[in-house]
Amino acid sequence: MILTKHTSYSVRILIHLAISPGRKVSIASIAETYDISRNHLMKLSQNLARLGYVVGYRGKGGGIALARPAQNINLGHLVQQIERNLQPADGIVPGQPSQDMPLFDQAAEYARAAYIETLSKFTLADLVDDAEGKRPTMVRMFTPEPLKAAATPTSPGIS
Repeated sequence: MILTKHTSYSVRILIHLAISPGRKVSIASIAETYDISRNHLMKLSQNLARLGYVVGYRGKGGGIALARPAQNINLGHLVQQIERNLQPADGIVPGQPSQDMPLFDQAAEYARAAYIETLSKFTLADLVDDAEGKRPTMVRMFTPEPLKAAATPTSPGIS
């Protein structure tokens, strides 16, 4: 699935803020870091504030900061709130499409729900760890036991 720039930039803002927890960061510094328009970042930060992810401070020395700890920001929930294309169709219970729907629409809803479920295994803190070179081990998140090395195929008669 491809996310919009709106979502990508919103996540970048949050990562930037989470790297310096408790510190106010100016929109100008984020714009410079990611080479994104200040006006665009203002709109995104206002949306993130409306959703309760950031707090804005006006005036000299103002900026934005995370409204809650990074480990309390679930990526599945965040992306579902921001990404308009990931909302279930009207009248659909998320992850439970109606049997009356065309098969493709049912499959698409199951795929959408699985995508959000997978993202929900991660938090903003995981993205910060990755940005700082401390990537979480995804194998442990998606398999009940560690992957085993594949057996080396042998040919008959060769020892």
